[in-house]
Amino acid sequence: MTGLAKAEPLSWQEKGVYREAMVNKPLGQTPGFTLLSSQATGVQFTNTLARARMMNANLLNGAGVASGDVDGDGLCDIYVCSLDGENGLFKNLGNWKFKNISKEAGVGAPGMSSTGAAFGDVDGDGDLDLFVTSCGGPNALFINDGTGRFTNQTKAAGVEALKIGSTSVALGDVDMDGDLDIYVTNYGETSVLRSGGSVSVRIVNGKQVVTGKYSNRIRIMDGDFVEVGEPDFLYINDGTGKFLKTDWLDGNWLDENGEPIEKEFWDLGLSVMIRDINQDGLPDIYNCNDFQTPDRLWVNKGNGRFQLVEEKALRHRSYFAMAVDFADINRDGHDDFFVADMMSPEHLLEMTQIGVTNPFAKPIDEFIDRPIIHRNTLFVNRGDNTYMETANYSGVAATEWTWGSTFMDVDLDGLEDLLIANGHAFDTQDLDAIERTSKLGKLPVAQSRKKVFLFPPLTVPNMVYRNTGGLRFTEVGADWGFQSKNVSHGISLCDLDNDGDQDVVVSCLNANVLVYRNNATAPRVSVALRGARGNTRGIGARITVRGGPYEQSQEMMAGGRYLAGDEPLRTFAAGKASQLSIEVAWPSGTRTVIDGAKPNHAYEIYEKNAQPKPRTAPASATLFADASDRLTHVHTETPSDDFQRQPMLTRRLTESGPGVVMFDWDGDGADELFFGTGAGGNIAAYKTGADGRLAKLNEPAFAQPLLGDSLGLAGWVDASGKRALLAAVSTHDFPEPVVPSLQIFRPGKAEPEVIELPSANHSDVGSIAVADADGDGDLDVFVAGRGVPGRFPNPASSWLLRCGPDGL
Repeated sequence: MTGLAKAEPLSWQEKGVYREAMVNKPLGQTPGFTLLSSQATGVQFTNTLARARMMNANLLNGAGVASGDVDGDGLCDIYVCSLDGENGLFKNLGNWKFKNISKEAGVGAPGMSSTGAAFGDVDGDGDLDLFVTSCGGPNALFINDGTGRFTNQTKAAGVEALKIGSTSVALGDVDMDGDLDIYVTNYGETSVLRSGGSVSVRIVNGKQVVTGKYSNRIRIMDGDFVEVGEPDFLYINDGTGKFLKTDWLDGNWLDENGEPIEKEFWDLGLSVMIRDINQDGLPDIYNCNDFQTPDRLWVNKGNGRFQLVEEKALRHRSYFAMAVDFADINRDGHDDFFVADMMSPEHLLEMTQIGVTNPFAKPIDEFIDRPIIHRNTLFVNRGDNTYMETANYSGVAATEWTWGSTFMDVDLDGLEDLLIANGHAFDTQDLDAIERTSKLGKLPVAQSRKKVFLFPPLTVPNMVYRNTGGLRFTEVGADWGFQSKNVSHGISLCDLDNDGDQDVVVSCLNANVLVYRNNATAPRVSVALRGARGNTRGIGARITVRGGPYEQSQEMMAGGRYLAGDEPLRTFAAGKASQLSIEVAWPSGTRTVIDGAKPNHAYEIYEKNAQPKPRTAPASATLFADASDRLTHVHTETPSDDFQRQPMLTRRLTESGPGVVMFDWDGDGADELFFGTGAGGNIAAYKTGADGRLAKLNEPAFAQPLLGDSLGLAGWVDASGKRALLAAVSTHDFPEPVVPSLQIFRPGKAEPEVIELPSANHSDVGSIAVADADGDGDLDVFVAGRGVPGRFPNPASSWLLRCGPDGL
């Protein structure tokens, strides 16, 4: 164990509302990790899965890992799950030595087919209890007696679930009553279609209906069988460690439109995270779901009510959504998030895996459609509860067949990097293998289940993406020593040597668990919390550290990783600062501020004596009121079938208008309101009267019907100071090419001036922009090309019209 810091408990000093300790000195040299041998650490544990059981594809989703100090000795311990054997609890003896104490601790869980795990104090007595999920059931809740000895209280606590296939677990105070509730994602006890299961069908009222034991798990869509999962579980804590399972149809779970959902979601759930996503002080819930079952982002509305996020907030989603993690990756104060999928960054592998599923039907002209994409997604928060998706731009769209994904500031530069766990026992996306197995024809069920063994293994490296700023990431796994090719699933972050940075434990399938020592040497501050009520670890509290290289914020979590959970500890970069400020916003609505925090120190901050948050200024009165009743305008539109010309269009291009603009047309200091029109209609103009109502202007020039659609409108003042309305008139829906035009309407003129806008490719017009483009003091006009009729999506030409003494 040479070259490693001395790993021992810290020497704490009480400071009233917190305590502090100097962390153990790190002895690394460059950022990254050292993979420690199992012989040296004593963490000798393999999550085994026998070949015969691999025919249940759901078991190939793996098993996870959790970390936390179970016996209160100041050293973080490790818990690892096994699908075939007993689970392992490895007590940290200090100095990077561990001992398996699962039998004496009572958490071996033999025969359970354990999948996920997380520590959390569910009974509020100050120690870490343990929740373990199972593929096949039952799940298990182990209650800690404070010394690291556990008792299985699953049935007594009300969380027993038989014959289910659970995956990940997250703990959080979803009802804001001061204790931890438990959310469990369910995937399915067995795979049906992928494991060659036999499905029974009969005809009911002329339609095919699935019958028998798989009637809830198999749907018929567009004539094909589609497999779904099982409803998730949300257990609400009564404050004593006893739980009541939520009824999803109790009226408190609302769809995007605010209406109670009418059916349970039978999703293929892989992971879940509970955290305050929109930073309104209430914990929200994000579910990652596989295949055609979409992810669900439940926004907490308070009083036990949750609503699916509005359609416009997230514009598309990953298809194989494995894991999610949140971090403020660009340090703008808003949480962004990453969803892991399974696309390869290597061209050859990507091409052998492409096209396994049929293309998805895309609804025409559906503004709120969320397309499904076969790659990772990175959603950057705009600050208004909507997100832009930047995975391609950021360099993280394809990271191989990814399971666990975790943000973590590896090099302690103040920007959070991204850890990726990869691999699969069989590359079931391999098209060559799919073609070979398809030639076998229809096989008996027993033989069909063995087809999985005809697929090659997928041995790809784990990865680390370094955050280089500006929403960009660079893969540095090999440079940072995080490139194991073991089939890896869960990732747990934990400080195993008390040096203040986060070490990493990764669970693997049929290979020893990976224990990584963090080699960072940059100054750091670690923060743990002690809550005042039943939530003794301050789960859900937001921690903000100021004074370092950036203002940094993180939230304390329990579980929430793919099959895994972290130690309840957060690490921040200190940079070159000699003093820092730490603010904790507690779930109770109070806050604690520690000024003068020192680099290379650990802090445990107490909720007792926390102060109310400073009152914010009352919200200003709304700037706008709905005055639609003052306007009687009705748009004129001539119907046109875009799809007759181009059947493969994604939307109707002739329904992009009309244009609208406010402009002081008559120079009296008040703006008039102008609406464009469809072909054959008239431009409409309205003037605000003394009573605030809008009266129609009867200008001679507007009496003439327009040949095409007026898409772009703009106000303009020519070189002589005369005012005019500009209209870009589209001819997109004409059967033969017709030159579009820019028309200039002036007060008192009977007809508009017409400037034809020809182009070599017969481009059509769209919007208008007015500015002094050449800096000569007058206003020039830019008319944007919108498309080439009949040739979408070929690029269109645009026009720049310079203003001179004689006009445009």
